[in-house]
Amino acid sequence: MRFILGNNMYETEISAIIFTMKTLPISIAAAMFAVATFAADAVEENASSFRYGGDIRLRQELWDDIPLPTEEPIVTRNGYNNTYRLRSRAFAAYDFADWMTANVRFTHMFYETIAGPESFKWPDELSIDNANIVLHDLTGEGSKLILGRQDILLGSGRLVFEGTALDAARTTFFDGILFHQPKEDGNESIDIFAVYNKDEDPFAIGNVHRQLRGYSPSVKGRDEAGAGWFYNMHPSEDVLGSIYFIWKHETGAWAADGSHLENEHYYTLGLYLKARLSNRFSGELELANQIDQTYAHHVMSHYVSRIGSFHHSHTPFHPGLLYAGLDWDAIEREEKAKSPFTIGLDCLYLSADDPDSSRNEAFSPIFSRYPFLSELMIYCFDTEGAGNWNNILHPRAKAAVRHDGHEVLLAAGPVFAVEPNGAGGGSDRGWLYTAQYTFPLLAGFKNGRGKTAGCLLLELLDPGDYYLSEHTAYFFRWQITVAF
Repeated sequence: MRFILGNNMYETEISAIIFTMKTLPISIAAAMFAVATFAADAVEENASSFRYGGDIRLRQELWDDIPLPTEEPIVTRNGYNNTYRLRSRAFAAYDFADWMTANVRFTHMFYETIAGPESFKWPDELSIDNANIVLHDLTGEGSKLILGRQDILLGSGRLVFEGTALDAARTTFFDGILFHQPKEDGNESIDIFAVYNKDEDPFAIGNVHRQLRGYSPSVKGRDEAGAGWFYNMHPSEDVLGSIYFIWKHETGAWAADGSHLENEHYYTLGLYLKARLSNRFSGELELANQIDQTYAHHVMSHYVSRIGSFHHSHTPFHPGLLYAGLDWDAIEREEKAKSPFTIGLDCLYLSADDPDSSRNEAFSPIFSRYPFLSELMIYCFDTEGAGNWNNILHPRAKAAVRHDGHEVLLAAGPVFAVEPNGAGGGSDRGWLYTAQYTFPLLAGFKNGRGKTAGCLLLELLDPGDYYLSEHTAYFFRWQITVAF
């Protein structure tokens, strides 16, 4: 494991100066936007139908020796990587009436690469990452219909959250429709969605059109569509859950080597529960079962041909997800507040593809190919597709300490491969260690609405015999976010 800030003592400083010069125009624009919003507050005090704001996030990420399950290369992206990223966003919302709201948000990100693949091309791409109309109370109080480009988070976020898997933490949007309908008692609701996402953004502005979807930049034209529903239950303040069904379609596409990828269909049925079990204990459980188009057609034809005499000698395995967690509040928390000190255990299982089966039994994370498991380990899947989480069994112990807006999270545990299909031949992916510290820096500016926060994240992976690499991998990030 090697912590390197540059190839020589001046590299980081020089790169930081170049990065500052390149990002100066957007920084000035963001500052002008902030000043304008300050000045406009006095004018717009009574114009509650119009809202606006933005945020700026600066982060640096360094990593090295992150292993791949291949014989060559054995580590991703040539080993050592060091990148600065500056993301700027500005949004506006306007209420045309009590029942209709329009939203728009613009996003831009600068990159400065010190080590690793260079991807930024000045001035790069400006993204309209939210543009939608919200219709309120059309089918009863609390109902909501959102039409257009939007962020969508449903259930735990392990299956529906990330609409732009290849966009490197810049955006997460979907193009589609989301309908939310609560029951009168407020204890139950249903969310129905339908989306169609192009692999590139046809509305992007700039000299670059970045690929947002698919599994690899070498595969173009792989669009994603989907639909589904989440039936949400909230019978008490201590219990909530969802039953859900999701269909996803990935269009066929041609790879750079001339090979053709077929259309893919996934059907996922799942259950999510989260409960406060006592004054000190809380638990979380999620189960999901998935079949692809090939097996769905097989089942349908089998049932149709055997109506009245169906007999199955065995039940084939379906790709699946299982998450279970239990937390204990060492210090009893106040009502509706997080405990100052929590310890817990959890375990995540994602099925793998059985090489002896004619079907693909690897679980697909559907619309959640983002680092919900680990920022470091998402790069271990570079050869399989960004965030294509599968073939994982990860039990871990965790702890959290919180005080006055500060939070420290610690976690550690082994990661196993369900199928030993890596170049190392074993099932041990290694031990994963995580430490994260989030903290407030400044709050209450811009008439009490603005805030500044920071975050430090360090992850270590001591690789096992699933990989050929024997070097300890690390991922480190610091970031500052200013919202106004």
